[in-house]
Amino acid sequence: MKFIKNLLFHISLILIFFLILELISIKLFPEYSVNQQYKGKQKIDDTIATAVSKSQNQFFEKFKGFNTRTDLTNNDKRFNENFKTIWVFGDSVSNGYGLKYTDTFFYILKKTLSSVNREFNIFSVSDYGNNLDNIYKIINDNNQIFQERDYLVFQFNYNDILPQSYLDKGVGRVKTEVSFFRKIVSNFDSFRYDYLHRSTFFRVLTHYASIVRRKTSGDCKSRDLDALGQYTFSYGSEKYLEESKNAWINFEKKISKLKILTKKRNLNFIILISPISLQVPNHENLNFHNYDLNCSNIDGRKRILKILDQNDIIFADPLNLFKDYVNLDLKEKNFEPLFFEYDTNHPNAKGNLLMSISLLDTIYQNNN
Repeated sequence: MKFIKNLLFHISLILIFFLILELISIKLFPEYSVNQQYKGKQKIDDTIATAVSKSQNQFFEKFKGFNTRTDLTNNDKRFNENFKTIWVFGDSVSNGYGLKYTDTFFYILKKTLSSVNREFNIFSVSDYGNNLDNIYKIINDNNQIFQERDYLVFQFNYNDILPQSYLDKGVGRVKTEVSFFRKIVSNFDSFRYDYLHRSTFFRVLTHYASIVRRKTSGDCKSRDLDALGQYTFSYGSEKYLEESKNAWINFEKKISKLKILTKKRNLNFIILISPISLQVPNHENLNFHNYDLNCSNIDGRKRILKILDQNDIIFADPLNLFKDYVNLDLKEKNFEPLFFEYDTNHPNAKGNLLMSISLLDTIYQNNN
């Protein structure tokens, strides 16, 4: 009996200790106390799945064999055979990471086009980690689904540029060396995201642990993959320059092949270049891994624009809109970021609005 009392006493002390840590974390780090819940996709029935991204409920529905982001309107009702379809292919950006459906660039695009009597079906066939290899396979294997003059929008991300050795292994992103502890933790990801991430203290702990396990200072060579992280190959980190050059050559071959395929099938092909916060003024505080473009030997943006120009590929590049928006905000001292907190890769709702404007302009200029 005494043992049980001692046990309960110590458990109570531990709970009180963590409660105090939780309250302190909420007070000192309010940005971690909201919009930080995640939950992987879970089936509701044979056609509908749900997920949670930055506390936003998201829904996905099977349509013509694809997983598409949905507003819970039956996709068959959303599809009108008399309209052209805009198919958006991409990664987590086009999946609407951290956003409710009405804040995604493809939803805003659809509503804006509809407001000027330009009706389109729009479907986002996107997922986390998708890259050009995935997209090409989808289009190549499902040619009967796409009608003549449909639009195929490929959302390019600077982390798409990877060596073929990564892609062959199914590795969709740059990975730094993983510790034994991290391998153990990764096995509990579901539990971590479903339950532990409800704690502000745990989210703060996770955030700073990710900084500690990376080299956030030092020269470019000693920092290795941590110098540019997921942009190592698109921006040509010194140690990986040859691999980066080959990755860009490989990317150009594939994008050219995709252009030929879409032209053969009489489809409108557009590249939507997703900006990263490293390219936008006054977003340095989001770069908590301290990625350093001074460590780059390739200008990723110039390289993608050159490839698209040489291959006569239509594209939407929202970067100048992002810069103009920020500069105007700074003049008025009303600055608000265009990306999520501590995230160099995912535009927030305002960023998605600017992406929709850029894509709208491109479609208007090329509406055949």
